[in-house]
Amino acid sequence: MSTLVTLPPFLQSAASQLTGIGSAISAATSAAAAPTTTIVAAGADEVSAAVQTLFSEHAEAYQELSAQAAAFHAQFVQAMSGAAEAYAAAESANASPLQSLAQAAAAVENSANYGYGNVGSGNVGFFNTGEYNFGAFNTGTLNFGLGNLSPNFAVPDPTKISVFGGFGLFNSGLDNIGAFNTGNINIGIGNVSPNFQFDPNNLTDFGNLGFFNNGMDNVGAFNVGTHNSGFPLGPLGFLGIGNHGNYDQGLLNFGNNDLGIGLFGDNLIGVGPLHISDGALTSALHSLPTAAVAQAAQNYGYGNVGSGNVGFFNTGTSNFGIGNTGTLNFGIANVSPNFTFDPTNISAFGGLGFFNNGLDNIGAFNTGNINIGIGNVSPNFTFDPNNLTDFGNLGFFNNGMDNVGAFNVGTHNSGFPLGPLGFLGIGNHGNYDQGLLNFGNNDLGIGLFGDNLIGVGPFHITQ
Repeated sequence: MSTLVTLPPFLQSAASQLTGIGSAISAATSAAAAPTTTIVAAGADEVSAAVQTLFSEHAEAYQELSAQAAAFHAQFVQAMSGAAEAYAAAESANASPLQSLAQAAAAVENSANYGYGNVGSGNVGFFNTGEYNFGAFNTGTLNFGLGNLSPNFAVPDPTKISVFGGFGLFNSGLDNIGAFNTGNINIGIGNVSPNFQFDPNNLTDFGNLGFFNNGMDNVGAFNVGTHNSGFPLGPLGFLGIGNHGNYDQGLLNFGNNDLGIGLFGDNLIGVGPLHISDGALTSALHSLPTAAVAQAAQNYGYGNVGSGNVGFFNTGTSNFGIGNTGTLNFGIANVSPNFTFDPTNISAFGGLGFFNNGLDNIGAFNTGNINIGIGNVSPNFTFDPNNLTDFGNLGFFNNGMDNVGAFNVGTHNSGFPLGPLGFLGIGNHGNYDQGLLNFGNNDLGIGLFGDNLIGVGPFHITQ
């Protein structure tokens, strides 16, 4: 027997409204596709061809990473679909008691507010000001969550949303999803973009996608400028970290149109001082050994210990970058175990990024196995790379296993089971929670304390 606390009709329409938000997210993702898949040429067309030659020896390793990321995504979608079916079953089980309040709350959407301390119309929750806000302490129009701030704008049809305020926590602007974003069309945490004009039906630019970016069209984390992203190799394009400039691709580049790691200047390709420039690109490529030759001829660079290392002060086997230790690390100061591998068929690698510790980590400051993002911690568990049933964490500062989002603690925590919103589980503590700031197990919503709850704070149902 289900116990009803409160659930207004406006909440029942939230799914359709969030579907509209999902369309806006898809449009933003499409706008972000180009910087994550295309190499920006530093000069003429022959430069692009030379870049392709430079990276061809590492293509199989990157393709393996892309395949694993695709497998992760398929597992997430399957898990979210199961959660959506469970939610539908719970809603059906509670249909009868909800019908008893349907007529009493029918006028909420078009006139009054539902909750406490709301000012305006169509608000559901606590201390919202404006129209059609859902949650607490939101100000403006069409905000979902806590403490979001948006302009006041007309909503001709609340069931067909093309523009919204903020979805998440303490966002300021329009079409922001996540937490502490400022500006327009940011997705993630702590991004800052201008309040630029945009056509929601024809997006040509977006704010930022990721964490703590500042500017426009940046993808990754801690980028400053415009159109900065990761390496143009499938999902690695979403991991541009610490670039300062415009159209940089990679990690910690300072300049414009750079491709690599730790570059200072414009139109450079490589790792730190081991780089080539536009003017000397063709001749330099002839003098650089291929990856296969480097492995056979020991190391290439300076201060390397081991074999097959390219760069500076690497220790181990087949590391590419600076200060890596172990086997098959790409970037700066990654640490992995020493293991044997077939260079023509890579099934496991160390770290890709900087300061990762473990196996199959992509990003920065991850510890454990199969983490993608920044600051995630997972166990050093045993896994079959050809048949993954679990992973570490996907996102930022998660602790546990199979978490998706940011600041989650436990296992199998994620966002709402509504398309890309599933990747925005934030601050959940427990297991199998979906949403934001839930403390318990098997919760779906925002700010729930307990197990098997669905709703927002005190507005919830339990099974």
